[in-house]
Amino acid sequence: MKIGILGSGMVGKVLSKGFLGLGYEVMTGSRNPSKLEQWHKEMNNPKLSVGTFAETASFGGVVVLATHGTATVDVLNQSGKENFTGKTVIDVTNPLDFSTGKPVFAAALGNSLGEQIQNAIPEAKVVKAFNIVNCNIMINAKMQEGQPDMFIAGNDKDAKDWVGKLALDWGWNSCIDLGGIEESYWLETFAMLWIKFGAANNHWTHAFKLLKK
Repeated sequence: MKIGILGSGMVGKVLSKGFLGLGYEVMTGSRNPSKLEQWHKEMNNPKLSVGTFAETASFGGVVVLATHGTATVDVLNQSGKENFTGKTVIDVTNPLDFSTGKPVFAAALGNSLGEQIQNAIPEAKVVKAFNIVNCNIMINAKMQEGQPDMFIAGNDKDAKDWVGKLALDWGWNSCIDLGGIEESYWLETFAMLWIKFGAANNHWTHAFKLLKK
């Protein structure tokens, strides 16, 4: 399986390392791939390559969206929507507007970013996942106080099963399926809870666990 990761920031780079650690071939995509050349050399991994958004979307059997939330639909357009047909697309984005300097939630119930993405690439199998934590925890979820739970949403069961196994491979205790892609709204608001706690406590290595009685 080849993995295409759209987004060349910290999240995209960390996820690239996470997939490489599991033995996958990875292409990391950017509007300007040349800015990844130094990082690519430092990584020194024959299974890693870099490319444009379109090249990366075409390369991946699974495609990961690790772009700035409000730019994601535009990135899909640049990537060529035909390159997502039939593929599992892991959406780790959040609808955050940083134009004022602070993260402002920019989605609404019934119009989550996950739904906007699925509507933009209707032939893809979009799964909202890994958006509720710091990117380093996404790929290394074994924490000092235990293993947290990952929550996901999407319309395709097989795609969600694949993402669920990935979460377990990265150390998550379990992967909890909230339902269809419309449930992305709650995962995106959950990310705001994560941000609010982090800002109030200056602590950014926390995650959530569902406890049952």
